[in-house]
Amino acid sequence: MKSELKGILSAILTPFDPGNGELDEAAYARLIRSQVKAGIHGIVVSGSTGEHPSLTVSERQRIYQIAAEAVAGECDLIAHVGSNNVRDALELTRAARDQGVDQMLVVTPYFDRLKFHEVQRFLEKVVSIAGGPIIYYDTPGITGLDITEEQMVTLKRDGLVSHIKDSPANYTRTMRMLSNPDAPTVLAGSDPALLAVLAHGAPGSIIGASTFVPELCVELYQAVSVDKDLPRGLEVWDRLWPILNFMLLNGYVALAKAGSASRGLSLGEPREPITPASAELRQRFEDILGRAGVGPLALN
Repeated sequence: MKSELKGILSAILTPFDPGNGELDEAAYARLIRSQVKAGIHGIVVSGSTGEHPSLTVSERQRIYQIAAEAVAGECDLIAHVGSNNVRDALELTRAARDQGVDQMLVVTPYFDRLKFHEVQRFLEKVVSIAGGPIIYYDTPGITGLDITEEQMVTLKRDGLVSHIKDSPANYTRTMRMLSNPDAPTVLAGSDPALLAVLAHGAPGSIIGASTFVPELCVELYQAVSVDKDLPRGLEVWDRLWPILNFMLLNGYVALAKAGSASRGLSLGEPREPITPASAELRQRFEDILGRAGVGPLALN
């Protein structure tokens, strides 16, 4: 597994055919090519923004294959292999490994709140198949797990975790891990903290909104992390944050798909139980995108 990751790692949406609701493979490949063209540094497939709980194991396996072919080595490819079913997670890990992905993102089984030794045992099984330490998907709101800084250090020391997709409720631990060389590398994983975590030295982020506003996300990363131009970064953030905030308040996945469609890249509607954004929300969202200067995507 790749030990160095940086930049905007885009947790892309999963397109579904509007007619039958099945995986739209052609749209998926077009989406990935548009991401690469926009300068995205890595593609994350089958994540939360990609509606992984609504996908079958075979669909997720097919997604890995399509993504590997479409990326063609032009940027990093990260496969989310987490599942509430351990056997499925291990099967998905094998499939992602066989496609030669650069890294794997793993959420722990999330129905029962696991003990730390159970987390370790689960990750040991994943890593034994993956062939190296993975990105730990830390999302306490879903898993119910509040992994401490010391436990994260243990996971890194034991060769289980190299990075953390950091989406905690308490960012005190985030700031401490960013300055702890023994902790896994922090990747910004929460939209509200994106600017702050990049500014404090995180090498990159895993974010879903970059599916349809890739250029704004790349511009933010360039200003803050590469050029160290925080005033310029704040200018970009002033355009990006209203978009993110509206999505967080009104339905992230549904509005991401609406935003993609408004920019000329239709990805269908979300799968149940998520419902499509209403016409009123779509119009309000288009107004926000217009104020941010977001026009049609460059698809060719």
